[in-house]
Amino acid sequence: MMHNPFDNNLEKELSLRVLIIGILTLIILLSLMCRVTYIQIFKNRNYSERSRRTRESIIRFPPIRGRIFSSDGKVLANNINSYDLIIDPKLLSKDNVLRQQELLYVGKVMGIDYADLEKILQNASKKREKITLAENIAFDDFIKINENIDKLPGVELSESLIRNYPEKKSLSHAVGYIGHIDYDEFSKLKEKGYKSQDWVGKTGIELSYEDVLRGQEGFVAYEVDAKMNVNKENIARSKPSTPGDDLILSIDLEFQKNVEDILADRKGGVVVLRPATGEILAMASFPNFDPNIYILQTEENNNKKKELALDTQGTPLINRTLQSEYPPGSIFKMIPTAIILEEDIVPISKTFYCNRAFRLGNERFGCWSFHGWQDLNEALTNSCDTYYYNTSMIFGIEKLTRYSMSFGLGRGTGVDIPFEKGGFIPSIEAAAKQGVNWYGGLTLITSIGQGDVKTTLVQLADYISVIANKGKSFRPHIVKEILDGQTGDVKQKIEPELLAQVPYSKNTFQFLTRSMRDVVRTGTAAKAFARVPLEFAGKTGTAEVGFGAKKQTHSLFAGFGPVNLPINEQIVVVVLIEYENGHPLKYAGNVAAMIVNSWFYKEDFHTTARKLWYPIRDSYND
Repeated sequence: MMHNPFDNNLEKELSLRVLIIGILTLIILLSLMCRVTYIQIFKNRNYSERSRRTRESIIRFPPIRGRIFSSDGKVLANNINSYDLIIDPKLLSKDNVLRQQELLYVGKVMGIDYADLEKILQNASKKREKITLAENIAFDDFIKINENIDKLPGVELSESLIRNYPEKKSLSHAVGYIGHIDYDEFSKLKEKGYKSQDWVGKTGIELSYEDVLRGQEGFVAYEVDAKMNVNKENIARSKPSTPGDDLILSIDLEFQKNVEDILADRKGGVVVLRPATGEILAMASFPNFDPNIYILQTEENNNKKKELALDTQGTPLINRTLQSEYPPGSIFKMIPTAIILEEDIVPISKTFYCNRAFRLGNERFGCWSFHGWQDLNEALTNSCDTYYYNTSMIFGIEKLTRYSMSFGLGRGTGVDIPFEKGGFIPSIEAAAKQGVNWYGGLTLITSIGQGDVKTTLVQLADYISVIANKGKSFRPHIVKEILDGQTGDVKQKIEPELLAQVPYSKNTFQFLTRSMRDVVRTGTAAKAFARVPLEFAGKTGTAEVGFGAKKQTHSLFAGFGPVNLPINEQIVVVVLIEYENGHPLKYAGNVAAMIVNSWFYKEDFHTTARKLWYPIRDSYND
């Protein structure tokens, strides 16, 4: 039989295919063996750890937030136990009689009608969710429920730590408050370990010192069996929560409360600090608020929060000491005075005549009083606008801008409380950006702290500190020390930080101090300080806001002293009272005098008020 060549070719092709398949199979087997070897030998620890974790149930314990204290050891912010009453409708007794008895008991303890309780639970049942019946229940109620918890299926008690502000409205703007983390905050903080259910500082030093106060979370990992049942007797891993660090403020709480009582129900603000260090001794802003309403999410608290947010007249959430910008008025006049002295613009003995008016072309610029002939010291003592109109036309806006900035105005101080505004100092360049051509009238109103000049009370306190320290100031700050949250040891003392350093002559600062001392002795603040036997120096101011029929005035005082004491024993006081229309200087000077007296004589508000013949709180609105 003849051999077919076609069959040979087919046989060879089949053999080749078998060989290729065999080689590919061998390669795949070798690859699998290598992968298994890699996993078993090199990745064994990693996968073992992952496998172990899949057999764990982790319960997270939130961080314990650090506390905040005043310099005299009073608690301003701490954490207290809170007990919440929770009901799971799905787990309530299926027996109608037992269920009714259970709800009647809970309603009796919590003061809730049975019918109302049933309505609440019906709504929760539709959503198939647990309901928090009451937050932060009284401890006595917690005990009553807890004693019978075994007979109350579906009823749970939850214990947690919540933030508490025992002084309520006192120092509320400076301390601030915490709240639930929002989406924007979470997106920024999740890399630091924050969770979507965490609480974070929202305002005040609760916000600015968030990293210090937060602490570190803890956890307990329980073993889970094959059916995912948690065995709480077998703890696989655990880590306790560690508290955040505590803060000690430079605020003296007793003095702070005196300042708040003195300010009373006047819209405005007060800043008191040590010029030698920048430490803030008191910071008051009115209207204020109770930060505790942001902690418990009750209907009453929610209504209060809405009222605060919608109050556009009182704006109680605004810290008027650093978030509100005001014209400084005549408080600004130490700037042109320094220019006259440093630049030798005119002899200090040269006088200008004030007849309550100054004319520039067709414009009339008024002065608040008829002063007659005034030299430089008299002009500052009596707050004569006309003198500064005359001299500002000689030295011009460029020097006003430059000297203002050198004293620290027109920019934020960097105080350790958030949301500080920077103020504004006019200049030719700034006006040009707004399409305004600078002219002489703008220089005149700038020289007396009006027009577009804007400052905050904290800025003014720093500005006055430059004069008190004869050329330098230290950054204002409210936190004095940071303590270890576990041991109580001092971790950090906040050291004075140089903020402003101006190269003006000693004679300039001596002149400013002497003239400001005359303001208090014989000038515009003499009546307010008549019964204060301390060598205080200061300057009054009336800041105009609005125009025409809508024009209103704020009253200011800014000063330091006693000037006969060493600088480390002196204080700076800045007071602003809003809208004292028709009552120029009625309150700001008086409030400042009472604050000075209260600090140095350690007297309470009522004693100081009676001693100085000033109205006590109840008659402030008279």
